[in-house]
This record gives sequence, C-alpha cells and structure tokens, in this order.
Amino acid sequence: MFFFEEVKLRLKMAFNGCWVEYKNENLKEFLVALGIDVSKLGDLDNLKQQLTVKQEGDKFTITEKSVFRTKEISWTMGEEFMGDPADGSVMKGTYTFESPTHYVGKFKRVSDGKELVNSRQVDGDEMLQTTKIDDVELKKYFKRKEV
Repeated sequence: MFFFEEVKLRLKMAFNGCWVEYKNENLKEFLVALGIDVSKLGDLDNLKQQLTVKQEGDKFTITEKSVFRTKEISWTMGEEFMGDPADGSVMKGTYTFESPTHYVGKFKRVSDGKELVNSRQVDGDEMLQTTKIDDVELKKYFKRKEV
C-alpha cells in the first residue's frame, strides 16, 4: 500500500523543479499573434526560457527567466487570477488539472477579449508547454534540470 501512496504523491508534485527549454515551434508566429514587433527582438533561436516550479498541492509558484525578463507568478488551481504574458497585456483566467501531470489554463486578454489557452504536461523529466492564441499554437519543450 505504501508504494502506491508514494507514486500518487510523486505524480501530484510532477511539476516541481527547474525546467530548461531546449526547443520550440512557431515562436515567431506566436509573438506576432500576440502583437509583438519581432523585428526588435534579435535572434529568436536563442530565446530559451527557464522555469522554476514550486508546487504545493493545488498552489503553484513559477519563476520564469529569459533574456528579456524574470518574473514570478503564483496561483491556485481552480481560482481566477490576473497574469501578464510577454506582450505586456493583462489576462484573467483559471488553471485546472486535466490529470496529475497535465494542467490547462484558459485566459482572456482584458483589453480586447482575445482568448489564450496554455497547457503544461509532464512526462518523466520532459515537459511540453502548448500555448494558443487565435489560430497560432506555440510549443515549448523543456527538460528537468538537476539542481
């Protein structure tokens, strides 16, 4: 019985740790869809993000680091909160668990009502983040980093 409880606990905290992006798909197209002038950003191939996730049950604190900014955001699953994506706008929405290793957030931009969906799914030491606005989908691939 103890083994199964340990596995369930490990799954429930699957997001904890430091995650380093190693690949992305459609970054330029996604930033344009957000309304960002990508001509001023330089080499997008080297724009890799690092996420440090602290998960305590349904409460998450994530520190995002990239060459452009470092920011910390906290939320609780199922509770509405305000966030700010890379374009500097304000979004309001909620994250919910799809499974112990997968959550989805649905948000609306306050200024124009545009919808954004963000999903993170962990498979062992790999995490896939999918973010969609309009018909443009960004995929970011992360590996867990040993700390």
